[in-house]
Amino acid sequence: KGGLARRASAITAERAIAEGTVLVLDAGSALSGTWVAVRSAGKVMVDAMGAMGYDAMAIGRMDVEVGLQALKERQAEAAFPMLSANLVELQSREPLFEPYTILERDGVRFGIIGLSEPETLDGPGVRDVAAWMDPLELIGPLVKEVKGQSDVVIVLSHLGMDRDHLLAQAAPDINLIVGGLTRQLMEQPEREGNTLIFQQGYRGEWLGKLVVTLDADRVPQDVRQD
Repeated sequence: KGGLARRASAITAERAIAEGTVLVLDAGSALSGTWVAVRSAGKVMVDAMGAMGYDAMAIGRMDVEVGLQALKERQAEAAFPMLSANLVELQSREPLFEPYTILERDGVRFGIIGLSEPETLDGPGVRDVAAWMDPLELIGPLVKEVKGQSDVVIVLSHLGMDRDHLLAQAAPDINLIVGGLTRQLMEQPEREGNTLIFQQGYRGEWLGKLVVTLDADRVPQDVRQD
């Protein structure tokens, strides 16, 4: 609880001083890992993240640990979208959760895509009803679809740094990848073409802040991170 309180204070303080749009995002595996989170099947975390004004999160391996039914209940309760474009229904191959969301902030449309790692299938009972699709096979058409509805394309990826670079190579129209899984504490983002790739530790120990200015073509420039 102390960690959540500190996180909430930091987010509130950042919103108070920010000169531009502030998005609060999570790359996944946010709903489990502590006793209180597990005991409530993730509800404590969903409620806390909603109170902090999170804008979106991806679904990762530890999120499905509560079970798909409980996770769908958390999704229905959440004040923010929980995203996975590649965790799909076993037979129909339709996404089990929202694949992406479009958020408009200060006149700018942000298209936010969620991607899950293959280990999401290891959650209890998940393989009985779900399949995992390789994001490299779907990212091209998916980004094209999202780009048609947005000004800035962001991917919340729980795939790890190596796969994040491959995503950026496969879909150069991605502006920003907020990553997880490999748990890197990065002082500066990495660049792959016109895509910035960034992640910040795990379990909420660090609250990453990435400041990006977009040029006329929506390519991230003038990056400051602290």
